[in-house]
Amino acid sequence: MEDSISHIKTLEANIAAINSVAETVRHTVGPKGLDVMLVDQYGDFQCTNDGVEILSSIQIQHPAGKLLIEIAKAQEKQIGDGTTSVVIFASEILSLALEKIKAGFQVIPLIKGISMAIDKTIELLERQSSSIQHIDDPRLRSVTLISARGDKELTDLLIKLAKTISEKNSYEYLITKFDFIAAIHSCSRRESEIFNSYFINKRAHYHYDNDFYDCKCLVIEGPLEPEALSSEVISTDAGVTRLDASIDKLFSMAEKIAHLGIKAIFTSGSVMPKIEEFFIKEGIFVLTNLRQTDINALIRISGASKANRQKLLSAEASLIKSHSGTLEYIQRSASPIGVFIKGTKAHEATLLLSAELESALAEKKRIAIDAANAFKKCLESGYVLGGGIAEINLIERLKRSQESVSLSKDVNAGFDIVVEALPALFKQIVKNAGFDPAAKLEMLNFHASNREGIDLDTGKASNYDQLGILDPLALKISIFKIVKELVSQVLKIKLILQAGK
Repeated sequence: MEDSISHIKTLEANIAAINSVAETVRHTVGPKGLDVMLVDQYGDFQCTNDGVEILSSIQIQHPAGKLLIEIAKAQEKQIGDGTTSVVIFASEILSLALEKIKAGFQVIPLIKGISMAIDKTIELLERQSSSIQHIDDPRLRSVTLISARGDKELTDLLIKLAKTISEKNSYEYLITKFDFIAAIHSCSRRESEIFNSYFINKRAHYHYDNDFYDCKCLVIEGPLEPEALSSEVISTDAGVTRLDASIDKLFSMAEKIAHLGIKAIFTSGSVMPKIEEFFIKEGIFVLTNLRQTDINALIRISGASKANRQKLLSAEASLIKSHSGTLEYIQRSASPIGVFIKGTKAHEATLLLSAELESALAEKKRIAIDAANAFKKCLESGYVLGGGIAEINLIERLKRSQESVSLSKDVNAGFDIVVEALPALFKQIVKNAGFDPAAKLEMLNFHASNREGIDLDTGKASNYDQLGILDPLALKISIFKIVKELVSQVLKIKLILQAGK
Protein backbone atom coordinates (compact mmCIF):
# COMPACT_ATOMS: atom_id res chain seq x y z
CA MET A 1 0.00 0.00 0.00
CA GLU A 2 2.85 2.37 0.88
CA ASP A 3 4.48 1.58 -2.48
CA SER A 4 1.24 2.47 -4.26
CA ILE A 5 0.91 5.76 -2.38
CA SER A 6 4.56 6.59 -3.11
CA HIS A 7 4.06 5.88 -6.82
CA ILE A 8 0.92 8.03 -6.98
CA LYS A 9 2.66 10.94 -5.27
CA THR A 10 5.52 10.72 -7.76
CA LEU A 11 3.05 10.58 -10.66
CA GLU A 12 1.13 13.55 -9.31
CA ALA A 13 4.31 15.62 -9.08
CA ASN A 14 5.53 14.57 -12.53
CA ILE A 15 2.20 15.10 -14.28
CA ALA A 16 1.69 18.44 -12.53
CA ALA A 17 5.08 19.57 -13.91
CA ILE A 18 4.11 18.36 -17.40
CA ASN A 19 0.73 20.09 -17.23
CA SER A 20 2.45 23.28 -16.11
CA VAL A 21 4.67 23.17 -19.19
CA ALA A 22 1.65 22.38 -21.38
CA GLU A 23 -0.15 25.49 -20.13
CA THR A 24 2.57 27.71 -21.61
CA VAL A 25 1.85 26.54 -25.17
CA ARG A 26 -1.82 25.45 -25.22
CA HIS A 27 -3.09 28.88 -26.21
CA THR A 28 -0.73 29.07 -29.22
CA VAL A 29 -2.18 26.14 -31.20
CA GLY A 30 -4.38 26.67 -34.25
CA PRO A 31 -4.93 29.63 -36.60
CA LYS A 32 -6.51 31.66 -33.79
CA GLY A 33 -3.75 30.86 -31.32
CA LEU A 34 -1.92 33.71 -29.65
CA ASP A 35 1.79 34.52 -29.57
CA VAL A 36 4.23 34.46 -26.68
CA MET A 37 6.82 37.20 -26.21
CA LEU A 38 10.15 35.68 -25.25
CA VAL A 39 12.54 38.06 -23.49
CA ASP A 40 16.14 37.02 -22.82
CA GLN A 41 18.53 38.21 -20.10
CA TYR A 42 19.69 41.10 -22.28
CA GLY A 43 16.19 42.41 -22.92
CA ASP A 44 16.09 41.19 -26.52
CA PHE A 45 12.67 39.83 -27.41
CA GLN A 46 10.94 37.62 -29.91
CA CYS A 47 7.20 37.10 -30.56
CA THR A 48 6.35 33.55 -31.61
CA ASN A 49 3.72 30.84 -31.43
CA ASP A 50 6.18 28.08 -32.22
CA GLY A 51 5.93 25.39 -29.55
CA VAL A 52 9.53 24.25 -29.56
CA GLU A 53 10.82 27.83 -29.53
CA ILE A 54 8.72 28.58 -26.44
CA LEU A 55 9.56 25.30 -24.71
CA SER A 56 13.28 25.77 -25.37
CA SER A 57 13.12 29.12 -23.58
CA ILE A 58 11.39 27.85 -20.45
CA GLN A 59 13.56 27.78 -17.33
CA ILE A 60 12.23 24.65 -15.65
CA GLN A 61 13.87 22.59 -12.91
CA HIS A 62 11.53 19.63 -12.59
CA PRO A 63 12.93 16.56 -14.44
CA ALA A 64 9.51 15.49 -15.81
CA GLY A 65 9.02 18.95 -17.28
CA LYS A 66 12.48 18.75 -18.82
CA LEU A 67 11.61 15.32 -20.22
CA LEU A 68 8.53 16.73 -21.94
CA ILE A 69 10.59 19.54 -23.46
CA GLU A 70 13.19 17.08 -24.77
CA ILE A 71 10.47 14.91 -26.29
CA ALA A 72 8.93 17.97 -27.97
CA LYS A 73 12.34 18.88 -29.38
CA ALA A 74 12.62 15.35 -30.77
CA GLN A 75 9.35 15.91 -32.64
CA GLU A 76 10.67 19.19 -34.03
CA LYS A 77 13.91 17.56 -35.15
CA GLN A 78 12.19 14.62 -36.80
CA ILE A 79 9.27 16.40 -38.50
CA GLY A 80 9.74 20.16 -37.99
CA ASP A 81 6.29 20.78 -36.54
CA GLY A 82 3.69 19.33 -34.18
CA THR A 83 5.47 20.02 -30.88
CA THR A 84 2.43 21.70 -29.33
CA SER A 85 0.21 18.77 -30.38
CA VAL A 86 2.62 16.36 -28.67
CA VAL A 87 2.39 18.38 -25.47
CA ILE A 88 -1.42 18.61 -25.57
CA PHE A 89 -1.99 14.89 -26.18
CA ALA A 90 0.65 13.80 -23.68
CA SER A 91 -0.77 16.08 -20.98
CA GLU A 92 -4.32 14.82 -21.60
CA ILE A 93 -3.42 11.11 -21.63
CA LEU A 94 -1.26 11.38 -18.52
CA SER A 95 -3.95 13.28 -16.59
CA LEU A 96 -6.55 10.65 -17.50
CA ALA A 97 -4.12 7.84 -16.61
CA LEU A 98 -3.49 9.39 -13.19
CA GLU A 99 -7.23 9.28 -12.47
CA LYS A 100 -7.35 5.60 -13.42
CA ILE A 101 -4.35 4.73 -11.25
CA LYS A 102 -5.86 6.57 -8.29
CA ALA A 103 -9.02 4.50 -8.86
CA GLY A 104 -6.99 1.32 -8.42
CA PHE A 105 -6.05 0.31 -11.97
CA GLN A 106 -2.60 -1.28 -12.43
CA VAL A 107 0.07 0.72 -14.22
CA ILE A 108 1.66 -1.88 -16.51
CA PRO A 109 -1.57 -3.21 -18.07
CA LEU A 110 -2.79 0.39 -18.30
CA ILE A 111 0.31 1.27 -20.30
CA LYS A 112 -0.29 -1.78 -22.50
CA GLY A 113 -3.82 -0.60 -23.26
CA ILE A 114 -2.62 2.94 -24.06
CA SER A 115 0.08 1.55 -26.35
CA MET A 116 -2.37 -0.76 -28.13
CA ALA A 117 -4.82 2.10 -28.68
CA ILE A 118 -2.12 4.44 -30.00
CA ASP A 119 -0.83 1.73 -32.37
CA LYS A 120 -4.38 1.23 -33.65
CA THR A 121 -4.82 5.00 -33.99
CA ILE A 122 -1.72 5.17 -36.20
CA GLU A 123 -2.97 2.25 -38.30
CA LEU A 124 -6.37 3.89 -38.80
CA LEU A 125 -4.80 7.25 -39.66
CA GLU A 126 -2.77 5.54 -42.38
CA ARG A 127 -5.93 3.93 -43.78
CA GLN A 128 -7.86 7.18 -43.99
CA SER A 129 -5.00 9.20 -45.51
CA SER A 130 -4.88 10.34 -49.14
CA SER A 131 -1.79 10.72 -51.30
CA ILE A 132 -0.50 13.69 -53.29
CA GLN A 133 -0.13 12.99 -56.99
CA HIS A 134 1.78 16.06 -58.18
CA ILE A 135 3.25 19.36 -56.99
CA ASP A 136 0.33 21.36 -58.39
CA ASP A 137 -2.17 19.45 -56.24
CA PRO A 138 -4.17 22.20 -54.42
CA ARG A 139 -4.20 20.08 -51.25
CA LEU A 140 -0.41 20.23 -51.12
CA ARG A 141 -0.65 24.00 -51.24
CA SER A 142 -3.26 23.92 -48.45
CA VAL A 143 -0.96 21.89 -46.18
CA THR A 144 1.93 24.26 -46.87
CA LEU A 145 -0.23 27.35 -46.34
CA ILE A 146 -1.35 26.15 -42.90
CA SER A 147 2.25 25.56 -41.77
CA ALA A 148 3.20 28.92 -43.29
CA ARG A 149 0.69 30.55 -40.88
CA GLY A 150 -1.45 31.68 -43.81
CA ASP A 151 1.40 33.51 -45.58
CA LYS A 152 0.39 33.13 -49.24
CA GLU A 153 3.53 34.76 -50.63
CA LEU A 154 5.77 32.42 -48.66
CA THR A 155 3.69 29.41 -49.69
CA ASP A 156 3.94 30.37 -53.37
CA LEU A 157 7.70 30.82 -53.08
CA LEU A 158 8.16 27.38 -51.48
CA ILE A 159 6.07 25.70 -54.17
CA LYS A 160 7.97 27.57 -56.88
CA LEU A 161 11.24 26.44 -55.28
CA ALA A 162 10.08 22.81 -55.30
CA LYS A 163 8.85 23.01 -58.90
CA THR A 164 12.18 24.47 -60.00
CA ILE A 165 14.07 21.55 -58.45
CA SER A 166 11.64 18.96 -59.83
CA GLU A 167 11.68 20.37 -63.36
CA LYS A 168 15.45 20.92 -63.54
CA ASN A 169 16.32 17.54 -62.01
CA SER A 170 13.45 15.12 -61.36
CA TYR A 171 10.56 14.53 -58.99
CA GLU A 172 12.64 11.76 -57.40
CA TYR A 173 15.51 14.20 -56.77
CA LEU A 174 13.12 16.58 -55.02
CA ILE A 175 11.90 13.83 -52.70
CA THR A 176 15.15 12.00 -51.94
CA LYS A 177 18.01 14.47 -52.33
CA PHE A 178 16.90 18.08 -52.16
CA ASP A 179 17.45 19.65 -48.74
CA PHE A 180 14.70 22.23 -48.25
CA ILE A 181 16.21 23.49 -45.00
CA ALA A 182 19.62 24.16 -46.54
CA ALA A 183 17.90 26.08 -49.34
CA ILE A 184 16.19 28.62 -47.05
CA HIS A 185 18.17 31.66 -45.91
CA SER A 186 17.41 35.14 -44.67
CA CYS A 187 19.12 38.50 -45.05
CA SER A 188 18.26 42.18 -45.32
CA ARG A 189 16.83 42.58 -48.82
CA ARG A 190 14.07 44.53 -50.51
CA GLU A 191 12.00 41.41 -51.15
CA SER A 192 12.10 37.64 -50.85
CA GLU A 193 13.42 35.96 -53.97
CA ILE A 194 14.39 32.58 -55.46
CA PHE A 195 17.84 32.14 -57.01
CA ASN A 196 18.63 29.29 -59.39
CA SER A 197 21.81 28.27 -57.62
CA TYR A 198 23.05 26.89 -54.31
CA PHE A 199 23.78 29.43 -51.60
CA ILE A 200 26.52 29.05 -49.00
CA ASN A 201 25.94 31.40 -46.11
CA LYS A 202 29.63 32.14 -45.59
CA ARG A 203 32.16 34.64 -46.90
CA ALA A 204 35.63 33.75 -48.18
CA HIS A 205 38.59 35.08 -46.18
CA TYR A 206 39.87 36.88 -49.27
CA HIS A 207 37.89 39.51 -51.19
CA TYR A 208 37.87 38.26 -54.79
CA ASP A 209 37.41 40.91 -57.47
CA ASN A 210 35.97 38.48 -59.98
CA ASP A 211 33.39 35.74 -60.28
CA PHE A 212 34.42 32.26 -61.42
CA TYR A 213 32.94 30.51 -64.45
CA ASP A 214 33.23 26.97 -65.81
CA CYS A 215 35.72 25.96 -63.15
CA LYS A 216 37.02 22.67 -61.81
CA CYS A 217 36.65 22.25 -58.05
CA LEU A 218 37.78 19.99 -55.21
CA VAL A 219 35.57 19.18 -52.23
CA ILE A 220 37.70 18.20 -49.24
CA GLU A 221 36.59 16.60 -46.00
CA GLY A 222 38.58 17.92 -43.07
CA PRO A 223 41.49 20.41 -42.92
CA LEU A 224 44.44 21.13 -45.17
CA GLU A 225 46.92 21.60 -42.37
CA PRO A 226 50.35 20.15 -41.55
CA GLU A 227 50.54 16.97 -39.51
CA ALA A 228 49.41 17.64 -35.93
CA LEU A 229 52.40 17.32 -33.59
CA SER A 230 52.55 17.78 -29.84
CA SER A 231 54.49 20.70 -28.36
CA GLU A 232 56.99 18.21 -26.91
CA VAL A 233 57.74 16.78 -30.37
CA ILE A 234 57.98 20.19 -32.06
CA SER A 235 60.45 21.38 -29.40
CA THR A 236 63.01 18.86 -30.71
CA ASP A 237 65.15 19.13 -33.86
CA ALA A 238 63.58 15.94 -35.18
CA GLY A 239 60.15 17.39 -34.56
CA VAL A 240 60.96 20.60 -36.46
CA THR A 241 62.31 18.55 -39.37
CA ARG A 242 59.15 16.45 -39.34
CA LEU A 243 56.93 19.56 -39.35
CA ASP A 244 58.92 21.12 -42.24
CA ALA A 245 58.54 17.91 -44.22
CA SER A 246 54.79 17.92 -43.59
CA ILE A 247 54.51 21.53 -44.81
CA ASP A 248 56.59 20.71 -47.90
CA LYS A 249 54.18 17.88 -48.74
CA LEU A 250 51.26 20.26 -48.44
CA PHE A 251 52.90 22.75 -50.80
CA SER A 252 53.72 19.99 -53.26
CA MET A 253 50.07 18.91 -53.20
CA ALA A 254 48.91 22.53 -53.64
CA GLU A 255 51.18 22.95 -56.68
CA LYS A 256 49.72 19.81 -58.26
CA ILE A 257 46.21 21.16 -57.71
CA ALA A 258 47.11 24.52 -59.29
CA HIS A 259 48.80 22.88 -62.29
CA LEU A 260 45.67 20.80 -62.92
CA GLY A 261 43.70 24.00 -63.51
CA ILE A 262 41.46 23.55 -60.49
CA LYS A 263 39.94 26.93 -59.64
CA ALA A 264 37.91 26.27 -56.48
CA ILE A 265 38.68 24.55 -53.18
CA PHE A 266 35.97 23.79 -50.60
CA THR A 267 36.82 22.24 -47.23
CA SER A 268 34.95 21.27 -44.09
CA GLY A 269 38.04 22.16 -42.06
CA SER A 270 40.61 24.93 -41.97
CA VAL A 271 43.39 25.56 -44.49
CA MET A 272 46.92 26.49 -43.47
CA PRO A 273 47.20 30.28 -44.09
CA LYS A 274 50.31 29.96 -46.29
CA ILE A 275 48.60 27.28 -48.39
CA GLU A 276 45.49 29.45 -48.71
CA GLU A 277 47.67 32.41 -49.75
CA PHE A 278 49.30 30.23 -52.40
CA PHE A 279 45.90 29.20 -53.79
CA ILE A 280 44.71 32.82 -53.87
CA LYS A 281 47.84 33.94 -55.76
CA GLU A 282 47.13 31.16 -58.27
CA GLY A 283 43.64 32.56 -58.80
CA ILE A 284 41.89 29.75 -56.91
CA PHE A 285 38.70 30.41 -54.93
CA VAL A 286 38.93 29.03 -51.37
CA LEU A 287 36.05 28.54 -48.92
CA THR A 288 36.79 26.78 -45.63
CA ASN A 289 35.08 25.37 -42.52
CA LEU A 290 31.86 24.51 -44.36
CA ARG A 291 28.90 22.65 -42.87
CA GLN A 292 28.49 19.01 -43.83
CA THR A 293 25.23 20.01 -45.55
CA ASP A 294 27.16 22.34 -47.85
CA ILE A 295 29.86 19.76 -48.51
CA ASN A 296 27.24 17.19 -49.54
CA ALA A 297 25.46 19.70 -51.76
CA LEU A 298 28.70 20.70 -53.51
CA ILE A 299 29.38 17.05 -54.28
CA ARG A 300 25.87 16.64 -55.71
CA ILE A 301 25.95 19.70 -57.94
CA SER A 302 29.54 19.45 -59.16
CA GLY A 303 29.99 15.70 -59.54
CA ALA A 304 33.11 15.81 -57.37
CA SER A 305 33.99 12.91 -55.11
CA LYS A 306 34.94 13.60 -51.51
CA ALA A 307 38.67 13.79 -50.86
CA ASN A 308 40.77 14.36 -47.74
CA ARG A 309 44.26 15.57 -46.90
CA GLN A 310 45.69 12.08 -46.57
CA LYS A 311 44.40 11.02 -49.98
CA LEU A 312 45.61 14.16 -51.70
CA LEU A 313 49.09 14.17 -50.13
CA SER A 314 49.97 10.79 -51.58
CA ALA A 315 47.98 11.08 -54.81
CA GLU A 316 49.34 11.46 -58.32
CA ALA A 317 47.98 14.34 -60.40
CA SER A 318 45.66 12.00 -62.30
CA LEU A 319 44.04 10.76 -59.08
CA ILE A 320 43.57 14.30 -57.76
CA LYS A 321 41.91 15.21 -61.05
CA SER A 322 39.56 12.22 -60.75
CA HIS A 323 38.24 13.66 -57.47
CA SER A 324 37.40 17.01 -59.06
CA GLY A 325 34.00 18.25 -60.18
CA THR A 326 32.80 21.09 -62.39
CA LEU A 327 30.89 24.25 -61.49
CA GLU A 328 29.09 26.52 -63.92
CA TYR A 329 29.85 29.55 -61.80
CA ILE A 330 30.69 30.97 -58.37
CA GLN A 331 29.15 34.40 -57.82
CA ARG A 332 31.02 35.85 -54.88
CA SER A 333 29.30 39.25 -55.23
CA ALA A 334 25.66 38.11 -55.37
CA SER A 335 25.06 38.51 -51.64
CA PRO A 336 26.73 40.40 -48.80
CA ILE A 337 26.49 37.32 -46.59
CA GLY A 338 27.71 34.52 -48.82
CA VAL A 339 28.18 33.09 -52.32
CA PHE A 340 25.92 31.58 -54.97
CA ILE A 341 27.20 28.47 -56.71
CA LYS A 342 25.76 26.68 -59.73
CA GLY A 343 26.86 23.17 -60.61
CA THR A 344 26.78 21.14 -63.79
CA LYS A 345 25.57 17.76 -62.48
CA ALA A 346 22.47 18.72 -60.48
CA HIS A 347 20.42 21.87 -60.16
CA GLU A 348 19.88 23.51 -56.78
CA ALA A 349 17.92 26.63 -55.90
CA THR A 350 17.79 29.00 -52.93
CA LEU A 351 15.06 31.04 -51.27
CA LEU A 352 16.35 34.25 -49.69
CA LEU A 353 13.78 35.72 -47.30
CA SER A 354 13.41 39.36 -46.43
CA ALA A 355 11.67 41.33 -43.67
CA GLU A 356 11.84 44.83 -42.26
CA LEU A 357 12.75 43.89 -38.67
CA GLU A 358 15.53 41.51 -37.62
CA SER A 359 13.23 39.78 -35.12
CA ALA A 360 10.55 39.38 -37.79
CA LEU A 361 13.11 37.94 -40.20
CA ALA A 362 14.12 35.22 -37.74
CA GLU A 363 10.47 34.29 -37.20
CA LYS A 364 9.81 34.29 -40.95
CA LYS A 365 12.68 31.89 -41.55
CA ARG A 366 11.43 29.58 -38.80
CA ILE A 367 7.93 29.57 -40.33
CA ALA A 368 9.39 28.94 -43.78
CA ILE A 369 11.29 25.92 -42.49
CA ASP A 370 8.13 24.56 -40.82
CA ALA A 371 6.17 25.03 -44.04
CA ALA A 372 8.91 23.43 -46.13
CA ASN A 373 8.94 20.41 -43.82
CA ALA A 374 5.16 20.12 -44.08
CA PHE A 375 5.36 20.36 -47.87
CA LYS A 376 7.92 17.59 -48.15
CA LYS A 377 6.28 15.31 -45.57
CA CYS A 378 2.96 15.70 -47.35
CA LEU A 379 4.56 14.73 -50.66
CA GLU A 380 6.14 11.68 -49.04
CA SER A 381 3.31 10.42 -46.83
CA GLY A 382 0.04 12.00 -47.96
CA TYR A 383 -2.42 13.94 -45.82
CA VAL A 384 -5.35 13.69 -43.41
CA LEU A 385 -7.86 16.24 -42.18
CA GLY A 386 -6.37 18.86 -39.86
CA GLY A 387 -7.71 20.80 -36.91
CA GLY A 388 -8.00 17.69 -34.75
CA ILE A 389 -10.79 16.25 -36.94
CA ALA A 390 -8.82 13.25 -38.20
CA GLU A 391 -8.32 12.06 -34.62
CA ILE A 392 -11.97 12.42 -33.63
CA ASN A 393 -13.14 10.63 -36.78
CA LEU A 394 -11.28 7.56 -35.51
CA ILE A 395 -13.16 7.23 -32.22
CA GLU A 396 -15.97 4.91 -33.37
CA ARG A 397 -13.60 2.67 -35.31
CA LEU A 398 -11.24 2.60 -32.36
CA LYS A 399 -14.08 1.52 -30.07
CA ARG A 400 -15.11 -1.25 -32.49
CA SER A 401 -11.51 -2.45 -32.64
CA GLN A 402 -11.41 -2.50 -28.84
CA GLU A 403 -14.62 -4.53 -28.65
CA SER A 404 -13.39 -7.07 -31.20
CA VAL A 405 -10.62 -8.36 -28.90
CA SER A 406 -10.73 -9.80 -25.40
CA LEU A 407 -8.86 -7.50 -23.03
CA SER A 408 -8.48 -7.42 -19.27
CA LYS A 409 -10.22 -4.68 -17.30
CA ASP A 410 -6.96 -2.73 -16.80
CA VAL A 411 -5.88 -2.98 -20.43
CA ASN A 412 -9.35 -1.87 -21.50
CA ALA A 413 -9.03 1.12 -19.20
CA GLY A 414 -5.81 2.12 -20.97
CA PHE A 415 -7.59 1.83 -24.31
CA ASP A 416 -10.41 4.02 -22.97
CA ILE A 417 -7.91 6.71 -22.01
CA VAL A 418 -6.75 7.17 -25.60
CA VAL A 419 -10.31 7.18 -26.92
CA GLU A 420 -11.22 9.88 -24.40
CA ALA A 421 -8.07 11.90 -25.19
CA LEU A 422 -8.47 12.00 -28.98
CA PRO A 423 -10.63 15.18 -29.01
CA ALA A 424 -8.04 17.12 -26.96
CA LEU A 425 -6.42 18.91 -29.91
CA PHE A 426 -9.77 19.84 -31.51
CA LYS A 427 -11.06 21.20 -28.20
CA GLN A 428 -7.98 23.38 -27.67
CA ILE A 429 -8.05 24.78 -31.21
CA VAL A 430 -11.77 25.61 -30.92
CA LYS A 431 -11.26 27.11 -27.44
CA ASN A 432 -8.43 29.32 -28.74
CA ALA A 433 -10.84 30.59 -31.39
CA GLY A 434 -13.25 31.72 -28.68
CA PHE A 435 -15.87 28.96 -29.00
CA ASP A 436 -17.22 26.41 -26.54
CA PRO A 437 -15.51 23.09 -27.41
CA ALA A 438 -18.33 20.91 -26.04
CA ALA A 439 -20.96 22.77 -28.06
CA LYS A 440 -18.91 22.51 -31.26
CA LEU A 441 -18.34 18.79 -30.73
CA GLU A 442 -22.10 18.27 -30.58
CA MET A 443 -22.55 20.07 -33.91
CA LEU A 444 -20.53 17.50 -35.83
CA ASN A 445 -21.28 13.91 -36.78
CA PHE A 446 -17.92 12.19 -36.42
CA HIS A 447 -17.33 8.99 -38.40
CA ALA A 448 -14.70 7.52 -40.74
CA SER A 449 -15.89 9.37 -43.86
CA ASN A 450 -16.70 12.67 -42.16
CA ARG A 451 -15.07 15.69 -43.84
CA GLU A 452 -16.61 18.40 -41.67
CA GLY A 453 -14.98 20.51 -38.98
CA ILE A 454 -15.59 23.92 -37.48
CA ASP A 455 -14.91 27.06 -39.48
CA LEU A 456 -13.02 29.09 -36.88
CA ASP A 457 -14.12 32.39 -38.42
CA THR A 458 -17.86 31.70 -38.38
CA GLY A 459 -18.19 28.87 -35.86
CA LYS A 460 -20.27 26.90 -38.38
CA ALA A 461 -19.73 23.33 -39.60
CA SER A 462 -17.76 23.39 -42.87
CA ASN A 463 -16.07 20.94 -45.22
CA TYR A 464 -12.38 20.81 -44.26
CA ASP A 465 -11.39 19.38 -47.63
CA GLN A 466 -12.84 22.44 -49.33
CA LEU A 467 -11.34 24.80 -46.75
CA GLY A 468 -7.96 23.13 -47.19
CA ILE A 469 -7.50 22.34 -43.49
CA LEU A 470 -5.18 19.39 -43.84
CA ASP A 471 -2.08 17.94 -42.13
CA PRO A 472 0.70 15.67 -43.41
CA LEU A 473 0.13 12.06 -42.35
CA ALA A 474 3.78 11.79 -41.25
CA LEU A 475 3.20 14.64 -38.80
CA LYS A 476 0.30 12.84 -37.11
CA ILE A 477 2.09 9.50 -36.95
CA SER A 478 5.17 11.09 -35.39
CA ILE A 479 3.04 12.88 -32.79
CA PHE A 480 1.40 9.67 -31.58
CA LYS A 481 4.62 7.64 -31.61
CA ILE A 482 6.35 10.22 -29.43
CA VAL A 483 3.35 10.55 -27.11
CA LYS A 484 3.32 6.77 -26.68
CA GLU A 485 6.99 6.78 -25.71
CA LEU A 486 6.61 9.70 -23.30
CA VAL A 487 3.50 8.33 -21.55
CA SER A 488 5.13 4.95 -21.01
CA GLN A 489 8.24 6.59 -19.55
CA VAL A 490 6.37 8.88 -17.16
CA LEU A 491 3.89 6.28 -15.88
CA LYS A 492 6.69 3.85 -15.03
CA ILE A 493 8.54 6.33 -12.82
CA LYS A 494 8.05 5.28 -9.21
CA LEU A 495 10.65 7.46 -7.52
CA ILE A 496 12.83 10.43 -8.35
CA LEU A 497 16.27 10.06 -6.76
CA GLN A 498 19.26 12.37 -6.85
CA ALA A 499 21.84 10.29 -8.69
CA GLY A 500 25.48 10.41 -7.66
CA LYS A 501 28.29 11.32 -10.02
